[in-house]
Amino acid sequence: MKKILVAPDSFKGSLSAYKVGEAMARGVKAVFPSAEVEILPMADGGEGTVDALLNANKGKVEEVKVSGPLMEQTLARYGVFDYNGKPHAVIECAESTGLTLVPITKRNPMAANSYGFGAQIRDAIEKGYRHLIVTLGGSATNDGGIGMLQALGWKFYDQNGRLLSQEDGNPLLHVHDFSSEGALPELSECTITIASDVRNPFYGPRGAAFVFAGQKGASKDEIIELDGHLKRFADLVKQKHGVNIQEIPGAGAAGGLGGAFAGILGADMQSGIEMILHYTNASEKMKHADLVFTGEGSLDSQSIYGKVPIGVAKLAKKHGKTVVGIAGRIDTDTVLLNEHLDAVFSIQTQCRSLAEAMQPEVTERQIEVTVEQICRLMRPL
Repeated sequence: MKKILVAPDSFKGSLSAYKVGEAMARGVKAVFPSAEVEILPMADGGEGTVDALLNANKGKVEEVKVSGPLMEQTLARYGVFDYNGKPHAVIECAESTGLTLVPITKRNPMAANSYGFGAQIRDAIEKGYRHLIVTLGGSATNDGGIGMLQALGWKFYDQNGRLLSQEDGNPLLHVHDFSSEGALPELSECTITIASDVRNPFYGPRGAAFVFAGQKGASKDEIIELDGHLKRFADLVKQKHGVNIQEIPGAGAAGGLGGAFAGILGADMQSGIEMILHYTNASEKMKHADLVFTGEGSLDSQSIYGKVPIGVAKLAKKHGKTVVGIAGRIDTDTVLLNEHLDAVFSIQTQCRSLAEAMQPEVTERQIEVTVEQICRLMRPL
């Protein structure tokens, strides 16, 4: 074994993707001390996406003070890096509009808005970035992306013609008209890529409100009300822009932010893992690898739907590489997993409670031991 690529996701609640990669590398080195091991942390477009892209491209973090979901001040970070000689910014919705920013007792999508997310984007544009990557996971909002658009200069009006401000709570509840005349002119120079595997429509039984608003604090009656407002806004966008955002797969992501980005800003919606693989040059790295390791906290039948290990495995197979998956837990039925991964292994070495098994030092050691044993099996090869 000369070159080994380790490309894991995080083991959520326990280890970051980079820490997982380090533990894998130690396991490899215990058997193949002279091997060249490259650690390539992965993500699926949600948590860890910024870190994965910055690690692969030697980027840096920018910080900006913005409004949180309930208009409280918060410090949001985003990543910047060069790719093929072009400056890029990667901006996570969760940094400014995330559900974790709101205490459980205060979660209320009838009041929350995405203005802070737009302020993050505006800051990146004003600093000269024209290639933007946005991630939409974990939002506390259900405002159809109107708050985000307000921060970028769009003007929205209620039924009396009054200009809505970010202080009006969720502007979706009040909007009856809008204008793009005040939009940031530099937006016309920007390319925007959305990293999201959510395919839900803007409204309806599978839309943003019915599927996601409950976990953000909405009651059953409020969910119905929000869905009606989303439909009304979609009709307004179709009337004024000629775009039917209801027909865009993923428009319902992050309380309708997907629809605002794809339908109004012309953003390109991509699979999270495919976007990460592209911007980390994973394909080129795999060409030269003799063996690939990947993994995540749980490998099961759901992993085939846009999760890191399957995305990594599909790419590895294009290059004819052996790819091994490890996880904190795996399904006993591995048929679907083995359609992509050559083998999957659980790292559990003895009976432990879930809390004990997820302790970082325990996870690290178990990853290291498991990878070492796999490499020992391959040593004669």
